[in-house]
Amino acid sequence: MSRNQKKEAIIKAAQEIFSEKGVRDTTITEIAKRAGIVDSNIYHYFKNKEDLLFWALDEQLKWSSDELAFQFKGILGPVSKLGKMIWFHLHLNDFDKGNARIRKNLLLECRSRKEFYKHECSKTLQKHTRMLVDILRQGIEENYFHNDINIFLVRDIIFGFLDEESLTCLSAEEISETLPDFDAIMDLILTMIEVQSENETQSMEKIGRAAMVQEAAKAVFAEKGFDKSTTLEIANRAGVAEGTIYEYSKNKQDLLFSIPREKFQSYRHQMEEAYRSTDPLIQLRQMMWSHFCIFLSDRRFLLVYLNDVKLNKQFYTSGSYPQLLQYLDILYEILDRGKQKGVFKQTLNNRIYRNLFVGAFTHMAIRWFIHGNLSPLAVMEEFTQSCDLLCRAILVKPGQSDTL
Repeated sequence: MSRNQKKEAIIKAAQEIFSEKGVRDTTITEIAKRAGIVDSNIYHYFKNKEDLLFWALDEQLKWSSDELAFQFKGILGPVSKLGKMIWFHLHLNDFDKGNARIRKNLLLECRSRKEFYKHECSKTLQKHTRMLVDILRQGIEENYFHNDINIFLVRDIIFGFLDEESLTCLSAEEISETLPDFDAIMDLILTMIEVQSENETQSMEKIGRAAMVQEAAKAVFAEKGFDKSTTLEIANRAGVAEGTIYEYSKNKQDLLFSIPREKFQSYRHQMEEAYRSTDPLIQLRQMMWSHFCIFLSDRRFLLVYLNDVKLNKQFYTSGSYPQLLQYLDILYEILDRGKQKGVFKQTLNNRIYRNLFVGAFTHMAIRWFIHGNLSPLAVMEEFTQSCDLLCRAILVKPGQSDTL
């Protein structure tokens, strides 16, 4: 057996056993035996078991990225490319179950390890995720997608969504195939990020121009301070003529004080509504914030959950998984109430939306707390943005989410 053949045999054996048993319960001896070599040979190619894990995933990701690049040939337009990328991931779940399960299990093992993001193999994952980032950028540039979306947040939401779909099928076995969910998945994602019709957009622009000016002022004041900011800078940031600012404010100071005035009015309205509202949209937002606060109020539990529970395939066959589903029953109740009242889409599939909700939070939380370095304020800002997107995805009138 040549040197390259030995390395390939080791990686193949590692992929299979890591996927079957998990890294923690796998030994170097088992891998060597399946590869048909002695234990010591493995250390000629890999530093340790973790290094072998990362390279095992690397091989799978390279194949997946190359195959996806081939699938993109001849496809024009960001919406079509986005659809192909999502279809490709679902197709692998259903028609390449063995390799898809290996790839997903290896990915879950690696994603929860800080060391992975410092390893050379993380570049292959970055290359794969960059394909989605490029699609989103193209969509914004060509005016298919909202120009105010946080591209990296949307990337996390989509990949988290796809992870949950895979786990639902390959680990929890709630469904036998994921491709039948394709249309519903695309509907949710496109409703989140797609530009509305021309008439709706013009209407929203008229209503939101004052808010655009205010948001621009907030950004410029935060970056430069009030004294060093000019109304021209604010107008340029908002994409309006400088004179437009004076349609809403007497002067720069009046614009400054309009920011807390509007915020406190909005907060008061939200607090009042939260206590007495039967509006399903408000209830959904409250559940999202409650979910966020429950996990963040116990950091140790969050780390254990992300590192050792959520991405552990054995969790989905344990007695604890039904408890998670029972906890999420309230989400189904809110969604059903929203459909009954005509606020949420009648075609909404509760299980698929649950995967979007849980997957988005999981992906974001891993980036925030496992390998990220975001400040608490940045975390809160991203979570608020994600709530807006998740609500927008299911509204009969998507613009409604931006007014609450």
